Amino acid sequence: MGVIRSNMAIAKTIKQYLDSKHIVYSVLEVPKFESPMQAASQAHISPRSLYYPVVMRDAFGLMMAVIPASHKLDFERLSGLLHRQVGPAYETQLSSVFADCQPGHIPPVGIAYGLRTVIDAALSTPEEVYIVAGDHSRLIKMSRKNFMSLQTNALLASDFAQPLKEGLAVASAEVADLSWSHDLRAKIRQRVEQATELPPMPEMAARIFRLRADPAAEVADLVKLIEQDPSLAAQVLRYANSPFFGYQGKVDTLHVAVARVLGFDMVMNLALGLAVAKPFKIPRQGPFGLDYFWRHSVYSASLMQLLSKELPKAERPRPGTCYLIGLLHDFGYLVLGHMFREEFDGLSKLVAEQGRENLPQIEQDYLGVSHGELGSWLLKAWGLPAELVLSTREHHNDAYDGQFAQYVNLSRLTDFLLDAFEKGEVKDDQLPQHLLSALGFEPQQVIKVMTQLIEHDNNLNEMVRRLAA
Repeated sequence: MGVIRSNMAIAKTIKQYLDSKHIVYSVLEVPKFESPMQAASQAHISPRSLYYPVVMRDAFGLMMAVIPASHKLDFERLSGLLHRQVGPAYETQLSSVFADCQPGHIPPVGIAYGLRTVIDAALSTPEEVYIVAGDHSRLIKMSRKNFMSLQTNALLASDFAQPLKEGLAVASAEVADLSWSHDLRAKIRQRVEQATELPPMPEMAARIFRLRADPAAEVADLVKLIEQDPSLAAQVLRYANSPFFGYQGKVDTLHVAVARVLGFDMVMNLALGLAVAKPFKIPRQGPFGLDYFWRHSVYSASLMQLLSKELPKAERPRPGTCYLIGLLHDFGYLVLGHMFREEFDGLSKLVAEQGRENLPQIEQDYLGVSHGELGSWLLKAWGLPAELVLSTREHHNDAYDGQFAQYVNLSRLTDFLLDAFEKGEVKDDQLPQHLLSALGFEPQQVIKVMTQLIEHDNNLNEMVRRLAA
């Protein structure tokens, strides 16, 4: 029999493979779908007839499980059957292997893409089978015989595909999602919150945090603690000696730095931020490397603290807390680069090619999670202050109006100002009016603060250089 041709496009790899095997198939165009169950609904077919893949990784590389839309994959069960751990593949792996498919819409024919395949032998295959064609609006229809001939090299296992509950709506969280970022997001969150590849919290950070919570803590207690970490002590002294703070004379002891120049609250939060970030190892270069991270963090911390001092005293947040939020709001990039190097490198490459204009959307499409969410998960797991956790999570959310909104708005305004400064200059008629109104700022106040920051550019850059070294 000849192949039934169609002028509707399907993924190039799968078309070439089906034609090379002389498979009889037809292509159905259906309304746009996002999940296997929704695809079955749009095509008016039984979910049991539509098969989809879950691409996984194990110790030997990528592999594919093929199951019907009426079922979902039990990773734990399959790991036990295979006697090795399996988990969702990284998106960087998927976007490379399945470059001719739309994200998340992969045909369940592993052999065509050079992938090992596993099928649940306990499931019976219907007479007519439908599979995704490589995009969100087309399915391929073929006979059971032809479908099974595509799976002749597949490994058979039993009872790793669990049936979905009857009567579930298409939008239910129980319905399997075709998007690979859905499983990747869950996997990333689990690994971050369990912190399996990091110490629970750097010891110095934990000690500073405990001291921060002690209402009876004094300058001498903080100085004694910081003295135990020579590199941290040196950073505090360098910062206190910066002309940025206008102290007349040389700051040569931590006690002077804390008591006369920076203040107890400021040094506490500076030390906490530096101690939290210290253990993370990521590349220096690139759009999210250490050079970028510390430059943006130091400038953000200084600017956010300066902006906070422009607020009326009755409404003013703690400047030290503002500094800590500015220093760690991009903490998610350190977590990503340290724990998920492949994803970090892939995201860096994308942003280097496409720019930062649509960064939140690039992160969501690529990882299924923003750097703000990623950082907030670990900060929360470590029990760090709620205002820091929430501001880290929401600092790209223009619509946020919940708890600690003042900190979030200051962080949002800080990001806007630094972005405008990097592009050229900050103009008062181009400032975000919704943020100025929410904070009660006049444009001239903001321009004055930016001028203060720019005047100390060399001093801040010296601190950045030392931190990134």
